[in-house]
Amino acid sequence: MTEEQVTRAILARLADGNWHIIAYDFPQSGTGIMLHPNGGSAAKNKGGFVPDIIAVKGEICLFFENKNRFFADDFNKLFSLISDNQYTVDIEKLLRNFAVDNIYYGIGLPSEKWTKKAIEYAKMVDFVLGVAEFGGVEFLYNPFGLVV
Repeated sequence: MTEEQVTRAILARLADGNWHIIAYDFPQSGTGIMLHPNGGSAAKNKGGFVPDIIAVKGEICLFFENKNRFFADDFNKLFSLISDNQYTVDIEKLLRNFAVDNIYYGIGLPSEKWTKKAIEYAKMVDFVLGVAEFGGVEFLYNPFGLVV
């Protein structure tokens, strides 16, 4: 399963759940929205972050990083976003037309890639969604009880 297939399956699930998709990015497409670190130049890509999916429903916003396998760097990247709040200016601008009170950062990956190593890293993010071989989407890690 490719990263694009993971992203498409999650997008379909979010659409079925009446989530508003603000942005999405397929690998190498350049279609996503780049968030810049606070105090960074909007004209440069240095330190920029392009989430694979940004979706809003009610007071909740979800940011996704998707992969076709376990990738520790994405867990570390999201942990940095969660703990450092270094993209708040761009995130506030992006969400200014929504009544978002809670933002959650998570990983999407094929369910078959939910390995012991991935489980160890899960606590670094707010959620992990798995995509089954035939497109079903399920939470693999969901301490906040989110519903998509």
